[in-house]
Amino acid sequence: PINTADSSGRLMLNVLLSFAQFEREMIADRTRDKMSAARRKGKWTGGHPPLGYRVHEEGRRLVVDEDEAAMLREIFALYLDRRSLIAVAEELNRRGWVTKRVGGLGGQPWSKTRVHHVLTNATCTGRVEHRGQIYPGEHDAILDVATFDRVQELLAGNSAGGGARAKNRY
Repeated sequence: PINTADSSGRLMLNVLLSFAQFEREMIADRTRDKMSAARRKGKWTGGHPPLGYRVHEEGRRLVVDEDEAAMLREIFALYLDRRSLIAVAEELNRRGWVTKRVGGLGGQPWSKTRVHHVLTNATCTGRVEHRGQIYPGEHDAILDVATFDRVQELLAGNSAGGGARAKNRY
């Protein structure tokens, strides 16, 4: 037993606590490095699968869900046609479509933010994004890269001016 009533006992306790903290940080570093390496190899590292995909029965990889893939392609086509996140969300809601259901989550009406999240997720092109870099993925693409890049250009152009509401404020 460590007696914390005297200075040598408190020193020993602090040394042990320092080693425990060091070990926690080492585990976190190793986990982060392993996840980064897996992403660079194009592996899906877990979480909720994005729209258009489901987790393979054996786990650890994504496979295309054809029903959701058709929905994803339609969302991109709608944005290319209407060039407005709000207009796309309104059309999806008018059709009665809801967000992806995973477990007890999802199945919500579409919003501007949810549409934006789908449109900016590079996973649908068969690639994996990690810390600003895009790597070829192990999963199949749902959408071609040219269409995805065109949508990214339009999104960047639409956000540059801040929209009509921002212009009317001044």
